[in-house]
Amino acid sequence: MDAYDKALKLLSMREHTEKEIREKLKDKGFPSNEIDEAISRLLSENSLSEERFAESYIRSRLRKNPEGRAILRMRLRDKGTPSDIADRMLSEAWENELYLKPLSVYLESLIRKKGEEGARALLIRKGFRESEIRKAFSVLDGDISE
Repeated sequence: MDAYDKALKLLSMREHTEKEIREKLKDKGFPSNEIDEAISRLLSENSLSEERFAESYIRSRLRKNPEGRAILRMRLRDKGTPSDIADRMLSEAWENELYLKPLSVYLESLIRKKGEEGARALLIRKGFRESEIRKAFSVLDGDISE
């Protein structure tokens, strides 16, 4: 199996950043020139996309373990997503309020475990703004439609 085929196999399981693919191929012992060729080909055929990775990662993190925008930005940067793409994809997610429903569901479970103030404190530590937390409370109270 060459570097391109290995990268395609990795991408068939989930989206990856260029940085992740490079690291995984390097760890498998592929030479740098073969890795570069594979990355170029994947990018040219749009099999590898930083935007798709960022969108998928944001949705996944919000669904599994909601975190605020600043924390998600840091996590994307750690994965190798360029700053401009991370910022743009997070802006789109927040403009479309993709965080609101998962945050509301998470908030409901936190309230049962920690009470309202404990839940609010935890969400602030997880990077949510007070305005986002108030919106999630409103969803729970039925004040706004989902």
